[in-house]
Amino acid sequence: MEKQKLLVALDQHSISTELCNYLGKIISGKQDLEISLLHMLPPPPPQLREFRGSEDPEVEEQLDREMDVVYQRWTREAENAARPVFENATSILTRAGVPPNSIRRIVRQLVNHEDLTDDILKLAEENACQTIVVGRSSFPWFKEMFHRHLADRLVTQATGVAIWVVEQPSAAEEREEIAGGVRYSEDRGRTLGTRGRPA
Repeated sequence: MEKQKLLVALDQHSISTELCNYLGKIISGKQDLEISLLHMLPPPPPQLREFRGSEDPEVEEQLDREMDVVYQRWTREAENAARPVFENATSILTRAGVPPNSIRRIVRQLVNHEDLTDDILKLAEENACQTIVVGRSSFPWFKEMFHRHLADRLVTQATGVAIWVVEQPSAAEEREEIAGGVRYSEDRGRTLGTRGRPA
């Protein structure tokens, strides 16, 4: 039997905990799953991207080495900050019955904030994932910058992949609305199907 492959977009700890708690409930006991936990590192700060250089080749080379050291340190710190999120998600899912060998971790770095949607969809395709799981409140900075939830953008742009959007309990409302062929439910703990692919 072909395994169902899920790509779970993790964000900050509290949001990811809610997401994985609910996901664990709906997949509890299922053995035919392969779950890829995705954490996107933020783009490097401007000072690591704007390299002034030097007219002197030797100085240029030295500056380049120093910049590389600083960049590698920044990347390690960002990856270390993501480790507790991965460990927490893995713990929740294994307690729900998902075999540890069916859970893998993916870390990618954004080049630009606006690339988040495309990068997630591309990673789902590269890893042959049929479903992307994202929290309704995940990546709040995305809405602040682009005035739209990441979940909405994924639903709009996704083709050939199901999007499960998990509502946060604090946002639960007893209402449903139909938009763009996608059934949105704001019930507490409800996933959302996409384009004829029911959750």
